[in-house]
Amino acid sequence: MELTIQKEGLTINPSDYGLTCLKFHKQSVAHNHLTETMESLDGVIHTGTTFGARELQASFWQKGDNHILLQLLIDELHQLFATREEIFITDSRQPGKRWKALVNSTYDIDYINARTGKFDIDFLSPRPYCESIGTTLDPFTFDSELWQVGMNIPTDRDLVYKHRTNRFQIYNAGVYLDPSKLPLRILYKGASNNLTIKNKTTGDTFTYSGSSGANDTILLDRIQHFKNNVNIFSDTNHKRISLLTGWNDFEITGTSGSFEVIFDFRFYYL
Repeated sequence: MELTIQKEGLTINPSDYGLTCLKFHKQSVAHNHLTETMESLDGVIHTGTTFGARELQASFWQKGDNHILLQLLIDELHQLFATREEIFITDSRQPGKRWKALVNSTYDIDYINARTGKFDIDFLSPRPYCESIGTTLDPFTFDSELWQVGMNIPTDRDLVYKHRTNRFQIYNAGVYLDPSKLPLRILYKGASNNLTIKNKTTGDTFTYSGSSGANDTILLDRIQHFKNNVNIFSDTNHKRISLLTGWNDFEITGTSGSFEVIFDFRFYYL
């Protein structure tokens, strides 16, 4: 097993720091239950549940050619894990998924001998989900080295995320995707008048009361709406499009002439 770390846009191989990963595991999802009490009512009323952040733990050997080189590697290790920003962690046992994480503990090197040490370190994933390394705009082939088994990706049907027809389907392999909480970009390229995009599976409907030309692009970026990079939120119905797990049926009206609609997102997993 190996862990690959991405920090500040760079992919880091822990072996360059003399590291060998002994253990990496994630804790179960934390459930945050929202409740209310009412006079004369036994117990509480459940009003909702959210998932908390996810704790991750790793254990490493660190080895140098001699004691002095081990000390230099330890200094480099401190530099690696001294960061205020989120890093990405990928477990080689699941190479198609990555965790966005923060370093969440101090750590001490326990010396096994003069040139070998061992330590444990904790990480915190602000989201309860890991995410696919690939996006819906990447090729869905195992040759791309972006995907793996266990990602709920169907093999009996092609996955298409660029469409030129008014009715089509979009597949979401991960958890329910609410763009107010997780990234989702929908681009419409082409002419339109009173454009409407509807996910018939969820009932979500986006409408734009204006028009667009053949060379224009309308973008739904999470909960923001743009036309050619200019905010048009006030000219829409202020709604967002979400995606259920599995197939989602879409219908577009208000189109004029040829057009293309593109769905750009990652899959998220517990």
